[in-house]
Amino acid sequence: MKYLQQLFSYLSLAVIPLGFSTPVLAATQININSDTNSFRNQKIQSGAVEVVVNYRQAVFGGNDRGDNLSYKIFYNGRMQVKASTSTAVFAEIFLQDLDSDRQPEVIIKTFTGGAHCCTNHLIYSWHNKQFIAEETGFLNSNGGEFKDLNGDGIFEFVTYDNSFLYAFSSYSGSYPPSVIYQFNRGKLENITRLYLQEIGERASKMYEAFLEAKDSGEKNGILAGYVAQKILLGEYKQAWQFMLENYDPKSDTGLDIYEEDKKVGEYANFPAALKAFLINTDYLDEKGQPYPLNIED
Repeated sequence: MKYLQQLFSYLSLAVIPLGFSTPVLAATQININSDTNSFRNQKIQSGAVEVVVNYRQAVFGGNDRGDNLSYKIFYNGRMQVKASTSTAVFAEIFLQDLDSDRQPEVIIKTFTGGAHCCTNHLIYSWHNKQFIAEETGFLNSNGGEFKDLNGDGIFEFVTYDNSFLYAFSSYSGSYPPSVIYQFNRGKLENITRLYLQEIGERASKMYEAFLEAKDSGEKNGILAGYVAQKILLGEYKQAWQFMLENYDPKSDTGLDIYEEDKKVGEYANFPAALKAFLINTDYLDEKGQPYPLNIED
């Protein structure tokens, strides 16, 4: 069961939301957790950017479904953005220069609640005399984290492909492949294949997890992520052959085909289901072949 504990530590950060650990100065950050009382007009500031935040504790078990986190964003003292959203117990508002342009971005990190879901990062960036909004979308658990992977002062957003969760195993038995974005002029760009070292390190961890789980009934979820991860490395054929030699033919998880929540058929086996899944998620082209590996793109 050691591999399940490893996967839980990778994927289930939502049950320990204090994992919100973006490395920024305290003066430019507001943290909200289960002990945070309602407050009004808390301010954070960096350079010309100032954010004023109001927060109301959510009431669970009742009819409270309204927005409980509101904020105003100012640039050189003039209000540019006024907005509100909802968050369940945990949130973080912080300022950090993500793209090394000497202007801090405003990051609003909110949590929906639940054991495995979900966290969104809403990012405001100052360009052309206005704030441009970008967001990661609601991602599993802690969502991901900003890291400067190559030390160039530009932060990457490191996360995982949520579509693999539950696809061929339970949540704890799934091992999704890497997704790495770079924040560039107000937009998140997928640059996963530029970081082959990070991809390779995760592929190695997937392999180790598989070796520990190979006698269990949940290894197909690891193999699915492993094949996708190896595609990112340009090693599809080797990974596919490894999957064929090691998958669990008795597992029927992920074999059913649905249209509009109605079952319309099923795949004959895990390899057939995985091939279709990898095509649908754009790891393989329409003919079931990997795209050319071109790290210059």
